Amino acid sequence: MKKDQRDWVHQAYDRYAPDLYRLARHRLGDPDLAYDMVQEVFLVLVDRAEDVRSHPNLMAWLITTLNHKLLHEFDRQEAKRRKEAPDAELSWLPDHRDPKAHSLDEILPKELTQQDRTVLKLVYEEGLTYREAAGRLNIPPATCGTWLHRARQKCRKYLTKEV
Repeated sequence: MKKDQRDWVHQAYDRYAPDLYRLARHRLGDPDLAYDMVQEVFLVLVDRAEDVRSHPNLMAWLITTLNHKLLHEFDRQEAKRRKEAPDAELSWLPDHRDPKAHSLDEILPKELTQQDRTVLKLVYEEGLTYREAAGRLNIPPATCGTWLHRARQKCRKYLTKEV
């Protein structure tokens, strides 16, 4: 890295790091993890300094980069939480490690739409995060979360319905 770029990155760090840290700490609630996230943002800046230097709003670029890092961290935490503590309300799902378990497709109520079945299978059978499932379905993550919530509600309704 050239000296003028290095100086520019140092100035950007001195000016913007405290604000980014406060934002990350507020969103994460963990000061150490917030510090790490800010460091990662500035590592990206170092890597892309030549291109970013001409950006019209450096703070906006830094916040966008921080938000991407935070979303990745939240996805990682969600995947870890799901792996360590399975959702109690979904105890009817087959355990994929059990050789006698049926596939999720066999257990899901027949009344579900193909969309409901697909989103449930992506998240619970393949273990994808909402963001990863949304990417596979080419939909926004919020839409994926809504589809998943509705599919769970339908499952609960159809599975508790009196026969």
